[in-house]
Amino acid sequence: MKRLSFFLMIFVWILGIHITATAQTTNAPFRVYLAFEDGPTDAYTPEILDILAQYDAKASFLIAGARIAGNEDIIQREVREGHAIVNHLWVEEGVYAGSRDDAVIESYLRTESAIREAIGAELLPVYDAQTKMFWQPGGGIKPLPTIEGVHVITYNWHVDSDDCGYHMPDTVDLESYEFDQAVIDNVLGVPVNYTTYWNAFDYGDGVIIAFHDLNRVTARVLPTIISELRAAGATFHALPRTGDVVDTMPVVIGVPPDMNWAGIEGATMRAKIVDGANFRQSPEYGEIVQWLEPELAVTVTGRSGDWFEVRVGEVTGWVHEDRIQIFGPIPNLPRRG
Repeated sequence: MKRLSFFLMIFVWILGIHITATAQTTNAPFRVYLAFEDGPTDAYTPEILDILAQYDAKASFLIAGARIAGNEDIIQREVREGHAIVNHLWVEEGVYAGSRDDAVIESYLRTESAIREAIGAELLPVYDAQTKMFWQPGGGIKPLPTIEGVHVITYNWHVDSDDCGYHMPDTVDLESYEFDQAVIDNVLGVPVNYTTYWNAFDYGDGVIIAFHDLNRVTARVLPTIISELRAAGATFHALPRTGDVVDTMPVVIGVPPDMNWAGIEGATMRAKIVDGANFRQSPEYGEIVQWLEPELAVTVTGRSGDWFEVRVGEVTGWVHEDRIQIFGPIPNLPRRG
């Protein structure tokens, strides 16, 4: 009992950190797409659906054909509640990126047939009204191979939550709430795992975040992640994203966030200083105005390369990106100079 109480205290502490460090944004569209791979499972998918309903958030469920039998009611619930159904092939083995086209096609068609049968006649028109989508196990390096009469959008992720722990460093104890914190950091903070380089705020509007609905950690961290993103102005949608078209693969894994557009004039974001920072008159090592203490709350008003324009009280200056954590869609910040 003492051990359980300890873990509950740690969990509340994790939630407390992130709920109190949330962001406020102005005039900054921030559409977020949560995607859950490898289900449905009766152990975890219903709880995830409950959380999404609680937050009035839509998402996408990447269906593994081999998990459909016995879970038809879960898929029907996903459709009824406005979530997207994405073909994730039958099983992962043998159909990873680079697999033979005929193996991928066979697995796709088998899964699609099982999805349609599971959804049933009453809800099938709802499913047929959705744009058809494909998500290759492990991530795709090319769109779905050509199938006569089949037109889909092939999706990948921007941010991998690593809620399965496959790429976590050995220092992360996957049997403790340290794992929860690492997953939260992968999505919202400085990524912990080996394969995630940028978080959801780095990508901003249109970001696709990969989760799974086959393990216990996902539902534990989801309320914190949704709450923080929503506090930063996020809205949660089911795929496809606006503007993506069939027979294409609009997201390439590992491509850095697009920081080339000018952003939105007037957009500001809450942030905090990490490990302390020199507050400079201009970017690129301008004159130091003062030293900013760790954990200091500041307002970010613009960006220029690796530097962020920051307002502290009535004073505006610049801080290097390594010294600040921003809670908002960073590409929406206006560029300066």
